[in-house]
Amino acid sequence: MGKVEDVEDKITALKKQLDELLHKNDFISTTKVIKISEELDEVLSLYHKIKNKIN
Repeated sequence: MGKVEDVEDKITALKKQLDELLHKNDFISTTKVIKISEELDEVLSLYHKIKNKIN
């Protein structure tokens, strides 16, 4: 993963997963939320690194 568009797509997909998880069930799996949130943090960090290199 390296292109800005690829990273943006991954961010969108992870945000959608989080949203679906939080709104799908009355029971929220803390482990799943943490896992997706950590992955989203990593992808956002990569996104900012790529954007800083471009600018």
